[in-house]
Amino acid sequence: MVVGSGPEEARLRALAGPTVELYGWRDDAETAELYARCRALIFPTLEDFGITPLEAMAAGRPVIALGAGGALETVVPPGGAEPATGLFFERQTVEDLVAAIQRLESGAVRFETKVLRRRAESFDRPLFKERVERYILSRWQERTRC
Repeated sequence: MVVGSGPEEARLRALAGPTVELYGWRDDAETAELYARCRALIFPTLEDFGITPLEAMAAGRPVIALGAGGALETVVPPGGAEPATGLFFERQTVEDLVAAIQRLESGAVRFETKVLRRRAESFDRPLFKERVERYILSRWQERTRC
């Protein structure tokens, strides 16, 4: 299932096989329902932040993401100090993506719905605003001390 639209939509529709459903643009409520029903979000693109993985985590779903760009800020891979919220694949190749999907499907890594949601909540707007304000204030204080 592919949700979204853009300049590549017509080309992708032409390439899609019988097992691919292209939904086009959907409103927030429909998108949330689709997240709630999915096994995981596949995020194979390079973006500067990675809000889409956070939306999936808010629905309690893990993420399989390209290990680059904004996904590195929002998705937590297994093996670190924090609980895992997803898996990364290194290259934008079919082989790397398939290997990551197989790893997810093997059950070798377990994802907890509460952990996934808590990770998304840590990027909630009020918390983000508070962190930015604290950061700016601390930099300002450092600068004015000199």
